[in-house]
Amino acid sequence: MRLFFLFVFGMFLTFKMHSQVDFPDYVKKIEPKKYQEKELKKKYYLIHKKDLIFNEKEVNVIRKLDENFFIITKKEKPFSFKGKLFDINDSWKQSYRVSGLPKKKNKQVKVVVKTMNSKLFLEEVKEKNISIEVQHKYKDILTLKVSSADIGKLTSMYQVVYIDIQIAPNLEKVPIEKVDLSVNNIYKLQNNFKTINGEGVTVSVKELLFDVEDIDLRNRVKLYGREAEDVSSHATSMATIIGGAGNSAYNSKGVANHSYLSSSDFSTLLPDNDTYYVSNNIFVQNHSYGTEIENFYGAEANAYDQSTIDIPELLHVFSSGNTGEVASNEGVYQGVEGYANMTGNYKMAKNVLVVGGVNKELAVSTRSSKGPAYDGRVKPELVAHGPDGTSDAAAIVSGVATLLQHKYKEKTNKFPSSALLKSVLIAGADDVGSKGIDFKSGYGNVNGSQSMSILENGRYINDEISGNEIKEYSIPINTTAKEIRVALVWNDVPANVNDNKALINDLDLEVNSGANSWLPWVLDASPSKSSLEKEATQGEDHLNNIELITIDNPTTGTYSIKVKANSLVTATQTFSIAYFYQPKDTFTWNYPNKEDKLPAVTDKYVRWTNNLDFPISKIEYSINSGGWTEIVNAANITRPFFLWNTPDVNGVAQLRALVNGVYYTSEEFVISEVITPTVDFNCDENIQFSWESVPNVTAYNVQLLEDAYMYTNSTVSETNIVIPKNTFKTPYISVTPVFNGGVGVKGQTINYNSQGVNCYYKNFLAFVKNENVVDVRLSLSTLTNVASVVFEKTRNGETEVIQTYTMPSLQDLQTEDEKNLGGENEYRAKIILDNGTEIYTDSIKIEFPFDNTLKIYPNPVIASEGMFVYSRGNNLDIEIIDVTGRIIYTNKIQKIRQTIPIPNFKTGLLFVRILKEGQQIAVKKILVKP
Repeated sequence: MRLFFLFVFGMFLTFKMHSQVDFPDYVKKIEPKKYQEKELKKKYYLIHKKDLIFNEKEVNVIRKLDENFFIITKKEKPFSFKGKLFDINDSWKQSYRVSGLPKKKNKQVKVVVKTMNSKLFLEEVKEKNISIEVQHKYKDILTLKVSSADIGKLTSMYQVVYIDIQIAPNLEKVPIEKVDLSVNNIYKLQNNFKTINGEGVTVSVKELLFDVEDIDLRNRVKLYGREAEDVSSHATSMATIIGGAGNSAYNSKGVANHSYLSSSDFSTLLPDNDTYYVSNNIFVQNHSYGTEIENFYGAEANAYDQSTIDIPELLHVFSSGNTGEVASNEGVYQGVEGYANMTGNYKMAKNVLVVGGVNKELAVSTRSSKGPAYDGRVKPELVAHGPDGTSDAAAIVSGVATLLQHKYKEKTNKFPSSALLKSVLIAGADDVGSKGIDFKSGYGNVNGSQSMSILENGRYINDEISGNEIKEYSIPINTTAKEIRVALVWNDVPANVNDNKALINDLDLEVNSGANSWLPWVLDASPSKSSLEKEATQGEDHLNNIELITIDNPTTGTYSIKVKANSLVTATQTFSIAYFYQPKDTFTWNYPNKEDKLPAVTDKYVRWTNNLDFPISKIEYSINSGGWTEIVNAANITRPFFLWNTPDVNGVAQLRALVNGVYYTSEEFVISEVITPTVDFNCDENIQFSWESVPNVTAYNVQLLEDAYMYTNSTVSETNIVIPKNTFKTPYISVTPVFNGGVGVKGQTINYNSQGVNCYYKNFLAFVKNENVVDVRLSLSTLTNVASVVFEKTRNGETEVIQTYTMPSLQDLQTEDEKNLGGENEYRAKIILDNGTEIYTDSIKIEFPFDNTLKIYPNPVIASEGMFVYSRGNNLDIEIIDVTGRIIYTNKIQKIRQTIPIPNFKTGLLFVRILKEGQQIAVKKILVKP
């Protein structure tokens, strides 16, 4: 709590320390004074909860300092107050950043202000003649630019209840390693639900703008004027993880690869206006950024909770941050290393989803920011694969949420509430780390396939409850299960800014079966490392608006889910329940399966779910229905994954695992090389491509990029193809091998215009080698159909052949021209094809000086940059003379084109002259500029 600076004062009776009211320590220290009158003024007061009870219908609680003390103000109508009040100054409104800010008159600062009423606030600002610049307004919260000297004036205004310095957001590190979607069972989801791909659903990426022309995003971008001007590779990576089309490479396909992508500038950390979301059907927004470690419920946290209350379908997904190894320097958890280190107070919100990162082996990254929230709530709620931070983990979860939205909308023709999405994600997650829940991985690692199956099978409940009501639901468990997961989630009304505890409406979850009952997992949130690392226990939860119950090895039968309204401040509270159960005595391959493509000779994690209570004793693979080959070191595996270096093979493969004497075989999948085509020639009418042959193929699919996706333009058996240029809508092409059992790994996509290939050649060069020799070179792009190559020189309108190569065997050809006279010499190459077609390269002009001439370039010349002197003849000297006739430079002319450095020359007019045997034969003026 950062209210140590709270002052209580007045002109009334002195309040004695031995009063029956037990004030907090920080209030006792400053000798509070009692204030008592029948009718309250329009101001703020401190009140004890015993007095609040008699007046709560007539006052607004602005902040809960702790369980006993509150800051209040009266509602509009007059009333007769009962009890004791304590007058306070305005310091309680300021964050610790504001209270320590130097008051410099000309220093503009960006602040976020929580008001009682933004319209009345702006009127009050005008009345007080305070100069502000409103940069963003979200309901009654505003982001302003104001002079630091005027912050005190803002604080004194009645309409202001909180003011803080706006911290600039920081992008988390761009991932170097590609995300592995198998970590969160997304490949299996995509294979089993092929039509659920995010089509028709729009996701917003709040940060800088992504590259709208990126071929994995193009033609699926919807911009509504909220986007930043600057483009970021980080934003492009996030958008690609969420919804990449898979056009550029085999691993560039995102989670929801048919979704639309929108962008919103994060220069303000507040939510966008409701119309941005509702009018554009945006109900998932990704936030992969952070500020500094902030352990308090600030204006942004309040705003995001309000955003979800006002738009129940809207899910905000935040990365937890990359500061998981450090300690907070403020708040209840100050100095507790490795915990409570999430980056941004908006991540303290209750109704959002905060995501941490795990590696490919399901261990939470040390860099992934940990919980708890400032008041002890479980954070992050979930984890996902984050190879280089939590940015990409959040993007994965945004993508999965988008697919779940697509599925729910397909079933019901409406979008699900964010509470339902969260319950489905949590119920379908896999427990990682400590048993139950913890402050590192929250409620588990996202399992996209399991969460989708919850929606597919209708294992969810949406309902509402009123005060003191109990709702009960029966779920049948007809098959033996290893575990049941039941998640209750509700979107809670926002707490007041800087309340000591965020939860307002408190629901309780319980599961019963016969004489057995289960309560949610709870954690010890006491502010010490030893407490935060304790394993979860089961008990009543009066802190979180998410409750999770798991039951190990449940018997078959009917289970009763009970929801109780423990305390509500609203008339009713909506909620969602989702449940998932793992079947017992089963082994399931999760990755790879049918439709999965693995590149050859590449490290890939293969994954499964083993509910057999026995380890894997052996893993084998088979290629093209051949014999089985045992994978080295794949024995006695108890973890649900294994790192496999795929063999150097091409074709249809299968895996099988030996568990307790029984083999469990995967579906067929493909292993193949990744083809990168090359451009043989790029002529006006046709382009030829070729590629290396792949063993065991039956054909090759040649794919072109049309509007948003690659499509197969043709299928060929050869390793080259000529395509008419008018076939292409874009200059992108890839080649994918085809086998009897399926299509291989998608080939690398190239832009044929960026390959440096012209019509049958890559480049043609001609340059002066020495006194009289020109070096001429040609690099052919292919030898196919090339009958001969002729090097030519044209001078004074006459063309002569320098060199002819008939049926060249090399693509790189070179010759030298030693017959060079003064004047312009133009070089080019002629490529003659088998059918007699002649193709000319671009020409290169080289001008040789005549004997005893002088040319200088550039002129004027920049001091310190130097100049080129062109002269021709034997035994030549150069001199540079200033306007006084003083010789300031001399040298021998070594070659036709000679560089003359002039670092110490004075600026102004100089003379350059060439001498032969002491006699001047040429002179030029040069102007040296600074």
